[in-house]
Amino acid sequence: MVRIPSNIQDLVSYKPGKPVAQIVEELGLKEWAVLWNNENNLGPSPKALSEIQKALSLSHLYPDPSAEKLCSLIAQDNDCTLDHVTVDNGSESVFDCMLRALFEPGDELLTCEGTFVAVYIWAKANNVHCEKIPLAEGYQFDIDQLIASVGPKTKAIYVANPNNPTGAMIRRSELERLVQSVPEEVIVIVDEAYFEYAKALSNEYPDSFQMRRPNVITLRTFSKAHGIAGIRVGYALGPKPLIESIRKVRMTFAPSHLSQAAAVGAIQDAEHVQKTVVVNREALRQFYAALEQAGLNYTASFGNFVMVDLGTEEAAKQFAETLLHKGLFIRHLRAFGLPHCVRISTGTEDENALLVRSLESL
Repeated sequence: MVRIPSNIQDLVSYKPGKPVAQIVEELGLKEWAVLWNNENNLGPSPKALSEIQKALSLSHLYPDPSAEKLCSLIAQDNDCTLDHVTVDNGSESVFDCMLRALFEPGDELLTCEGTFVAVYIWAKANNVHCEKIPLAEGYQFDIDQLIASVGPKTKAIYVANPNNPTGAMIRRSELERLVQSVPEEVIVIVDEAYFEYAKALSNEYPDSFQMRRPNVITLRTFSKAHGIAGIRVGYALGPKPLIESIRKVRMTFAPSHLSQAAAVGAIQDAEHVQKTVVVNREALRQFYAALEQAGLNYTASFGNFVMVDLGTEEAAKQFAETLLHKGLFIRHLRAFGLPHCVRISTGTEDENALLVRSLESL
């Protein structure tokens, strides 16, 4: 009998729930809003769709393995050269490549509990021990404790800024303190999946790549503000030696031809991104007001979602179920290690209005 490695045996396969269309039919919903995956419900950029259309006729060809056009645009936006950029099928795939390229047996990844659940999954899949410390008050990354927890086995520290699913932000001064306090041989991975949203919401939001540190890697994605989550494109920015190491282990022809084309269009559509962040800012304002009126505890967010603390797992499950019957698809955060909380993404103006009406009727 073939032996499956214990780290893989211990992983739980992803089990998707019922399709939205099936739930809509079963509950007889007349209106609904899918607000559980932090997607951009305004949809993809028209320029992204245009570039995809142009690329369709080239679908019989392999894509550019270096994604030079896309990487050049990313480099241009971040005032760097191609040596500092790599792309893949979403930032999650870039993170997986980092674990394979930069970690050796016995190395440790240090992070906090209650952050992006895929970090724990990919660490275990790659046989990397993940040391987790509790979040600080306000569901913040505990910067002081992260610094104090660095040990001889620590190869990297992972922080999400803002954090998913809590929405909490690490301010510029705090991130600088973290980076300056750890040894240069310890990599600081800063996941900025919600970069465009956070930058529009706070002047204190730091661009980690602009620190230009030899041990800082910045992760970003086209899945959020750019609205092409289903096409899967993410990227890393960082020092040349680390980026080159990540490139060595990535799939040769990733992202796909159509994915590269979509991202090329999306990155050039500043108007679409601006519209997205404006709608999101107004949505968060409406959500906060409705949640306060309903007497519910929430965490101020710097992403395109808000986390609500219901106190107990049972209350959180009941809250999610109640909203589901009103047509609101939201995320219960049990899998994130926060079973007493739910996360609600922002959507279109009509979808946001449906949530506000539903909260008012509770």
